[in-house]
Amino acid sequence: MENLLTLNNLVVRFTAGRGRTVRAVDGVSLEIHRGETLGLVGESGCGKTTLGRVLAGLIKPTAGEITKTGDFRTQMIFQDPYSSLDPRMTAATIIAEGVRAADKPARVCELMQLVGLDPALGSRYPHEFSGGQRQRIGIARALGAEPQFIVADEPIAALDVSIQAQILNLLQELQARLGLTYLFISHDLRAVHHIADRIAVMYLGKIVEVAEARELYGRPLMPYTQALISAVPSPDPEVELHRERIVLTGDIPSPLNPPSGCRFRTRCAQVMPECAEKEPALLAIVTGHQAACHAVPAA
Repeated sequence: MENLLTLNNLVVRFTAGRGRTVRAVDGVSLEIHRGETLGLVGESGCGKTTLGRVLAGLIKPTAGEITKTGDFRTQMIFQDPYSSLDPRMTAATIIAEGVRAADKPARVCELMQLVGLDPALGSRYPHEFSGGQRQRIGIARALGAEPQFIVADEPIAALDVSIQAQILNLLQELQARLGLTYLFISHDLRAVHHIADRIAVMYLGKIVEVAEARELYGRPLMPYTQALISAVPSPDPEVELHRERIVLTGDIPSPLNPPSGCRFRTRCAQVMPECAEKEPALLAIVTGHQAACHAVPAA
């Protein structure tokens, strides 16, 4: 499959005062394939949103390379459908901001219909819409620039559970219709399983496992990934009754001073002496499945 984006040793660091440095993204190498949905998961503070904002062009990386295949436009769908819309602007005006067509009013009507909104609502202000409708406005605004790549940063986290599936289905429909590529950032592993083709797992600024969605859920290799997936409830009552949860102990280390070697070693039940001495490389374990763990033998 053709790569749309290739990340090579990407680094993002922020100054935290008193000479301290936050290692938000620390040496990420990743490929995003054209036409796929790559899910990016991990606990809060692991660097997911920072990485997404770099790929959307909102933050400049400190170091590393991002290689694009061809010329394409990128847009972002934000997490909060409330704060991401200007309350002083109507829905039609918000959507028209990024529209590239000469006839903007006609294009705005088309975009509203595309995301399931009645164009007659274009004169209303954000506070007159529900959360799901506001997120549809945000999606329409992103589509107005005719992007090929969209970074969706927790796009359903602020929505009611009853609306989340509707937005996920809409994103899939738009992808099939417009040939879009998504980076779908979320802490909701059920949502990621529903929408993603491949999944990358992030921990404290590092990518620790990458695989196709079915492979990752069926055979997680890295202990951190195993713990994340064990926390996902099953819709089957019988399976849920016998589900064994892996509970992580300890707090997430600070990105100001991450542990030596493997960053997960302070919370890992499979820790070995080698884990403190050497940082594990992200290696292919089987075809299409990479993991960064000393306890997992490479292919």
